[in-house]
Amino acid sequence: MKADLVAKGADRYVVGEVERYDQKNEMYKRVRWDPSVQDIGQRFFGTIMPNENRPGYTLQDLAFKNAAWYLELGFAKGVISGKEGLYAWEAKQLGESKPPTGLKVTVDNPARMTKVIKKAARFFGASLVGICQLDRRWIYSHSFHMYTKEHAPVEILAEYKYAVALAFEMDYEYFRYSPSQLGGVTPGLGYSKMAFTTGTLAQFIRGMGYKAIPMGNDTALSIPIAIDAGLGELARNGLMIAPQFGPRVRLSKIFTDLPLVPDEPIEFGVWDFCLNCQKCARHCPGQAITSGEPTEEIHNISNNKGLFRWPMNAEKCLGFWAANGTDCGNCIRVCPFNKPSGWLHTLVKWGVKHTRWMDSPFVKMDDLLGYGRQAEIEHFWER
Repeated sequence: MKADLVAKGADRYVVGEVERYDQKNEMYKRVRWDPSVQDIGQRFFGTIMPNENRPGYTLQDLAFKNAAWYLELGFAKGVISGKEGLYAWEAKQLGESKPPTGLKVTVDNPARMTKVIKKAARFFGASLVGICQLDRRWIYSHSFHMYTKEHAPVEILAEYKYAVALAFEMDYEYFRYSPSQLGGVTPGLGYSKMAFTTGTLAQFIRGMGYKAIPMGNDTALSIPIAIDAGLGELARNGLMIAPQFGPRVRLSKIFTDLPLVPDEPIEFGVWDFCLNCQKCARHCPGQAITSGEPTEEIHNISNNKGLFRWPMNAEKCLGFWAANGTDCGNCIRVCPFNKPSGWLHTLVKWGVKHTRWMDSPFVKMDDLLGYGRQAEIEHFWER
């Protein structure tokens, strides 16, 4: 991809008028109000009966996955509504000793403060952290509460100039058990880690006298903000690919008025590689991933208009989840970028960036070596 396009961040994928996305059109929210897909929601969000004769779907497996979601669903609720608990837009300052009030850290050197924020973010649990100027096209036009169905405009004041994008690595080995309850453990834990780290970092910013709005999946689109902040590229599977972890990350963000220095967007060959690979599309059990060339066409209202990419068919994706009885991460499991660190994988990533003619051989080698195959679920608890 040309350097002038890369420098545009997520704007590199924009080919038309992009309207702010209405959160009610997100698939998890649509099933609460859209009659055409309500049956999917009733099946997926209804009571899931365990199957003691099916490894990966037993009561023990279900309990394990649900425990991983505990912090997110009990104390943050970013997937439900946001703006409360650990994702509250304002929160009382607490401390082992009584924190001061009315004081503010003077920021004469935004570059130094950027290093401070990144160090704190990594200490609190973020795997990756980047900064960008807030592009207001990525803020939702409206929020939608999954349970109350409250539909309200999202208004972010102009003083919030920056976004802190956070990425959280999910476990490589656990994704090998997708699609099963066991495969759903690491996304659940990722959401819980997001809530803890993002809420804690927001409190750090507030404690220095500045404003901070922490969020998970609520309030704004995470992927374009993370791309603007230099954390990765957009891939065929509709996810962001980070050079360190591939698509195996969960994303959160914080809006703030704290003076910071934005990072540069990056490019390391994902777009061109995805043109040739198509492995995620071939292995998607719901056939929800677009094969062939990218397009600006959309599948349904869950896609945003005005973008040139591979649009995900969220209706088919969640439809498979409902039929399977749990979430699916096969598009992450089979992605050639989804590898643990190591010299060989680092060498291949270098080749992906610098040798386009090697794309097809890399994919064939990936298949030949067995990467992306589902692990033997029946042996999970004995390992």
